[in-house]
Amino acid sequence: MKQTSLLQKIRPRSHPQWRALPIIGPLLDEFLRWLQDKHYTLPTIASYLQVLPKLVDWLHRRRIKTLSQLTHQDLQLAYDQYRPGKQAPSWVIGALDRFLCERHLVSQGDVPKPTPVEVEVVSFEHYLRQSRGLTETTIHNHAGLLRRFLQFLRIDQHPGGLHRLQVVQVEGFLRQSARTNNRFSLQHIVATIRAFLRWQHAQGVLSRPLHLRIDTPRVYRGERLPRALPWARVQALLQSIDRSDPFGRRDFTILYLAAAFGLRSSELVRLTLDDIDWRGRNLRIIQTKTRQTIQLPLSDEAANVLIGYLRKARPKSPQRHLFMRMRAPIIPLKPASVSDLLDHRIRCSGLDLPPFGTHVLRHSFAMRLMQQGATIKTIGDTLGHRDIESTSIYLRLNVDDLREVALPAPAIPPTAGLELVPCHSVPRTRPPRPRPNLPVNFHSRLAPSWQRFVDLKRIMGRRYVAETVMLRHWDDFVFDRYPRAAKVHAEMFANWTKTLVTMSSTGALCFVRIVRNFLLFHARDHVGTFIPDRLTFPKAAPIVSPRLISEAEMGRVLAVALQLPPSADNPLRAETLYIGLILLFCCGLRRGELLRLTLADLQAEQTLLYVRLTKFRKSR
Repeated sequence: MKQTSLLQKIRPRSHPQWRALPIIGPLLDEFLRWLQDKHYTLPTIASYLQVLPKLVDWLHRRRIKTLSQLTHQDLQLAYDQYRPGKQAPSWVIGALDRFLCERHLVSQGDVPKPTPVEVEVVSFEHYLRQSRGLTETTIHNHAGLLRRFLQFLRIDQHPGGLHRLQVVQVEGFLRQSARTNNRFSLQHIVATIRAFLRWQHAQGVLSRPLHLRIDTPRVYRGERLPRALPWARVQALLQSIDRSDPFGRRDFTILYLAAAFGLRSSELVRLTLDDIDWRGRNLRIIQTKTRQTIQLPLSDEAANVLIGYLRKARPKSPQRHLFMRMRAPIIPLKPASVSDLLDHRIRCSGLDLPPFGTHVLRHSFAMRLMQQGATIKTIGDTLGHRDIESTSIYLRLNVDDLREVALPAPAIPPTAGLELVPCHSVPRTRPPRPRPNLPVNFHSRLAPSWQRFVDLKRIMGRRYVAETVMLRHWDDFVFDRYPRAAKVHAEMFANWTKTLVTMSSTGALCFVRIVRNFLLFHARDHVGTFIPDRLTFPKAAPIVSPRLISEAEMGRVLAVALQLPPSADNPLRAETLYIGLILLFCCGLRRGELLRLTLADLQAEQTLLYVRLTKFRKSR
């Protein structure tokens, strides 16, 4: 008995007309079987079949009437045509392209001649792969950043532009990139440009080592406070996932492994069935970041979670990847899919959780190990860290140990005998220094170079507020004493340093250091600029030993603070000063940190105080 084809099931009466379609008709039965093998549902296959005539009409208008004339580029053009409006033909074009490529029934078409930008990018990729030994993911990221840089330079219109490249052009690209990138992303951009310019200089394309003239963004190690959830919140998130359907069981398994083993999203999607050693009760993790393989013990609970997923949720597929898409095409998940499903489960949980990435579960896992008494070496080995410094960042989240560090509030002695001294009768510890009336902007003949230097420093993540005041002091001196000078010489610098005699040696040292940094920058494009010798700079004043205040002395200060009368501007003057002194003494805050505290920084439920973006832009 002849077997009924899928096309006959979908179109029992009109299937001969569908097989007569130009270009695609002879392959229609095979294409529909291919869709079915890829786990496309019958309604989806029927919808794909319905829009095929529109695609054929579009190809006819481009004078493509046979399969031999069809190329991969034609299908890509058709996709670009229908995709912006999310029109129906765009649904089937991708699947049809993959089907024809697998069967080798479509050619790539005439390969266009590579542009000068692509030639440079491909050459740089070959250098990174062969000489540097970088991974394909890293090479792909470098190539994308380099392509943007070369397009900014308009190398396609000016192929010889690299030979005439100037530092100003590089700074212009960094200035443009800083509008849409933070300091951490900008650091990667600078690293790519430096590597490319270093390679071009080694090849002789660039006559000058421009890679040595690019400043790097200011990024501090351990700048960001790691985010971690209490383990009870992690468990509540996992329990909120409905595991009655395959989607929920798959998502639960992924997030369970991320929380129970501290796995990265890239490590989760790379897991295969061969990585589970059922007899040895081990889970093999191939780390994408360090290229190392680690073995983690597979607990009974984790084994039961995996068994439940494999039996009830994982779709049937010849591929060995552990986690697959649940809808057609059945292919392995991507790392971005893990973040998407985590966001979805947070929204569905009903818990008061802020949006976060999968790395938060990794931090939470490390904190759980630390609370259970695991050593930092054990935590590092479990997370797959090669350096103990990478693991030490998790110590910043050990709040329970920090609670033991804070000093108790000093006892306030009886107020009898404590009298307030009038402010006007208290002598000042040091007289106020007159502040020079400096102009708001640079106004000497070196002003363009001054402003360019300051702008570049701010683009690279430096605030450069106090440093700008120091530079304006020098600029104002040059404007008054050398109004026509276009070049910096030794006599000019020596005369300026004489104006710093009223400062302390430490303050004068800061001024001359900042000006010397500018002169090094200015000398890049102005040959003959005077560069002062560091050995001639004043030495910093010796550090004065701090005056340590005892608990009894601080108690007397607090008692006096509570006696302060209210003022019209601050009716809670005594209470404000009292709590401020408590935080300074007991928690060791800086004055600036104290003044920048907001109500949002006080986490009353967890009895935590967040100190955000302080010195070196660090939080704690």
